[in-house]
This record gives sequence, structure tokens and C-alpha cells, in this order.
Amino acid sequence: GRGAMDTGDIPAIKSLVVLDSDGKRIVAKYYKNEFANLAEEHAFEKKLSEKTVRTNAKNEAEIIMFDNMVTVYRNSADVWFFVVGHQAENELILVSALSALVDALTAALRTTPDKRSLMDNFDTLLLAIDELVDGGMILETDPTTIVNRVSMKGSDGAPTGAEAAFTEQSFNTMFASAREQLARSLLK
Repeated sequence: GRGAMDTGDIPAIKSLVVLDSDGKRIVAKYYKNEFANLAEEHAFEKKLSEKTVRTNAKNEAEIIMFDNMVTVYRNSADVWFFVVGHQAENELILVSALSALVDALTAALRTTPDKRSLMDNFDTLLLAIDELVDGGMILETDPTTIVNRVSMKGSDGAPTGAEAAFTEQSFNTMFASAREQLARSLLK
């Protein structure tokens, strides 16, 4: 290791990767220069995909350990979200970062993230990752805060439709209506 100068107590991640169901990269951010080149990154991503593609991680995060790393991941439609940390990192922190990203994207896109919605709203995806992690440091794990910042930044340039008008109010309304639907379906 590089000693105490590195990160101190700020939770840090090595990489954040989003892959499609074929293990192809949608976006990948490597914060620790773990790999020498793109080929090594792709090999790692292939391994991530092979180890997880048959598992069911739709509703909550799953954890796998290999190569001295802890990886938490979630599946949404045809995409897989991975947050990779050092094996000594607290996986609950990694899980909270992962959940914040998936929840923020779900809210900002107003739909379950899938490959098409992420590709169509690639700027939103990148902004959400930037609000979540800076240089490997986890900055924010509250999805509402991330969404609000993304929508503010999105509206600096040309407003990108829905997310430019996005407010905390609509976030709360959306969750309330989802909760009502759930309650109704349980009462049937």
C-alpha cells in the first residue's frame, strides 16, 4: 500500500462498472489505476459478468469476493451495476453507494434503468456517477440529493426534458404512488 496518505477514513472504491447482459461495457470508471491497459480492464469486466450473470440480484445487492477485491452488484433489466472496493473496505458502504446510484438513476430516468434508457440518457448516467464518486471517494449516498444535483447540472446546458423539471417533490410523489400500488397489491 501507499501508506496513510492515501484516503484516510473516507470510504473509497476502486471502480464503478455498468455492463450489459453480454458483459459489454456501458460505462466503467477506474479510480485506482488497478489495470495497466484497456485489455486488462475488459478482462476484469468479463470476469465480473461471468461470475454474476446467472445470479438474481434484482432487489438487493449481492456481494462477491475475488482477486483481493470485494464487489457488490445489482441487476436492473438488462444491465448490471458493480461497485468494486478493496477487500478491507466495508461492504455496507459499497452497497449504499451502489443503491444510491441505482435509485438515483431510477428516479432521474423515471423508469427501471436498462441498456436503452442508459444509452439514451448517457449524460445523466455520467453526472450521477460524478455526484456519487469523485476520484474513488464516495461523496454522497442519498439518491434524492444526487438526482437534484444531476437535474440542476442537466439544466445548465440544454435542459434534457424530464430530468430538468425534476424536483424533490416529484421524487417523493413517485415513491408515495409506488408505495400505494404495493399496498394495494398486497391487499387484494
